[in-house]
Amino acid sequence: MEKQYLEKIKEWRNAQMEILRQWKPLTDYNQEKWFQEISESNNQVIFSIIIFNKGNIKKFIGYCGLVNIDHINKKAELSFLVDPERVTKRKIYKEDFVSALNAICNYGFNQLNLNKIFAETFCFRKYHIEILKEYGFKEEGILRENQYINGKYCDSIIHSILKKEFFEKYGGNKIEK
Repeated sequence: MEKQYLEKIKEWRNAQMEILRQWKPLTDYNQEKWFQEISESNNQVIFSIIIFNKGNIKKFIGYCGLVNIDHINKKAELSFLVDPERVTKRKIYKEDFVSALNAICNYGFNQLNLNKIFAETFCFRKYHIEILKEYGFKEEGILRENQYINGKYCDSIIHSILKKEFFEKYGGNKIEK
């Protein structure tokens, strides 16, 4: 993650608060503090998502990574956010999300030697959940009325993919017993 993207991230997070565990708009101070935290933390890894247009000019479109990394139990939570404009275009959103899942799972399972990557998704994000399931994430459970969003409680659905499931579906290193 590069510091130059903090303003865009703040804009995008503030525009998509209803899908995040964020209860108030972010400020420049919040972003600076967050950047410092991720730069120094051993419990989260955040990557910029960059695409290149026809002129081979790079464009920042979002971020992804692993947060709440538990090095003892070898698990981490998925983090993913893209430009709100891309979210409204189903095909583009799916391409962005699947590419991020590929990168995150490969990094998490091969570099960090994690056993599980999980995601918490609000129940109304049906398309996001559909992509997770199609990719190979399995539903673990529902946290009932877990978040208060837009004047009502909504459930959070927990999905995960295990290292062995990822390698079975996508190939990769042999799993040590």
